[in-house]
Amino acid sequence: MRRMVAKSGGMGDFFMDKFWGTEKGRKYGIFFAVVAGIYFFMKYLSPVLSPFLLAFLIAGVLNKIAGKIPFKIRKHYLAGIILLLFSIVFVVSFFALGTWVFQKCGDLAGHASALENDFYILLSDCCNRLEKGFGVNGDEVEAFIIEQVDFFAENMEVKIFPAVMNKSVGYMKTVGGIFAYFGITVIAIFLILKDYEKLVMWLLGNEDLDGIWEVADKVLHYIKTYIKAQGTILLLISALCGIVLWLLGFEGGLWYGVLTGVMDVLPFIGTGIMLIPLILLQFLKGNYVAAAVVLCLYAGCALLREFLEPKLIGNKVGIWPVGILLAIFAGMKLFGVPGIIKGPISFVIICETGRYLFRK
Repeated sequence: MRRMVAKSGGMGDFFMDKFWGTEKGRKYGIFFAVVAGIYFFMKYLSPVLSPFLLAFLIAGVLNKIAGKIPFKIRKHYLAGIILLLFSIVFVVSFFALGTWVFQKCGDLAGHASALENDFYILLSDCCNRLEKGFGVNGDEVEAFIIEQVDFFAENMEVKIFPAVMNKSVGYMKTVGGIFAYFGITVIAIFLILKDYEKLVMWLLGNEDLDGIWEVADKVLHYIKTYIKAQGTILLLISALCGIVLWLLGFEGGLWYGVLTGVMDVLPFIGTGIMLIPLILLQFLKGNYVAAAVVLCLYAGCALLREFLEPKLIGNKVGIWPVGILLAIFAGMKLFGVPGIIKGPISFVIICETGRYLFRK
């Protein structure tokens, strides 16, 4: 028994000496420690530190912009002025958008009876088409659908609306948290701008952090490339959808196109959530040409994204698109909804750390 223990201990010592005692073994140890540290940071520290990290990044962008403006003012003062103007525009735009949304909701409520009549006319027309085309009893189908709609409306009034109202305090806390996050970030930007150049010089002058800055530079390059690519795709899809829907004569087609472009940027949602209901509605109304055009538009948007995204992202940062998709899915499983952002960033950090440690 003692011989077996001694033998196993010897094998363990041999493994430690031959693997973990080597440079390659130490690199693997560092790599696994980085992976564990990324998970711990994203899970527990990022909710606290994210406003300050975001503030540092924005301060860097503002400092760079201020350096290109030919005014004889200190860069941090000029950057602060730019930030103040941007914050005012953002707040005004946010409240203007909120006012517009509430106004549209009020208009929708005011036209509820007219919309209800339009719905029943459309339903009757569809049931008549079914009866003529397929021999189905249109009256029975119409009665069944009306019964289900009434049942849904009753549940909305009795169950869903009270539940939503009961959670209104939680929603207000969420909105307050968003404004608090925004306020802390803005204040942190102003404070960082004052000593930004000194802080950067100190960080870059520390030789022990050279590896971290090399990886961070690659991650920032990925984030910059990703934002540029998504912005380009958003503008192209919004313009394409807006122009096509406007030419087809849809009311508010331009705004609907912009909203479709925004939905396309969101992971797991895409343009289908906006265009597929429009296709079905036009088909049920008998507007087959419009339905076919919108269907082609939907396919065109999907092909446009599939063509542009690898060109604008994958080829420039060297990250597999399927890897980013896996990172988004894993991030949502590990970190919830914020994992849509945390997952890809963690994946890029892990990839770049591996490349830094094991490059030949």
